Amino acid sequence: QLVISADRSPSDLDGVEERIKSRLGWGLVADINETTFELRLGILQAKVEQMSMYVPDDVLEFLARNIKSNIRELEGALNKVAHTSLIGRSMTVESASETLADLLRSNHKSITIAEIQRKIAEFFNIKVADMHSNRRLRGLVRPRQIA
Repeated sequence: QLVISADRSPSDLDGVEERIKSRLGWGLVADINETTFELRLGILQAKVEQMSMYVPDDVLEFLARNIKSNIRELEGALNKVAHTSLIGRSMTVESASETLADLLRSNHKSITIAEIQRKIAEFFNIKVADMHSNRRLRGLVRPRQIA
């Protein structure tokens, strides 16, 4: 058996031959969605209990609300915040925000032109390639202008 993990479906993988994409599509493709706020908060609470330490609820909620990328990053953020309390700083939402400023900035996902074009093509039921083509069909003009 073979398990492959990716951030997109097999048909959307770049740099992979079509025959490989097709074979990957035959298997079980499971979509793993972003964790919910409640799940992230529960993970943080369990981790705090496991580490036998105290972190205020508002700080845990701040972490769960702002770090959505993955659980490793969430636990790493908790460790950084816990470290600030070990060096004598009070553990508040403000101190957590200062400690995690770089991480919080990098978590804001930027939207790419390709994503915009894909969504517009999907909305108008056309192909992205049609928007890039030289054809001057009436049905392509508006999507091109929007994209």
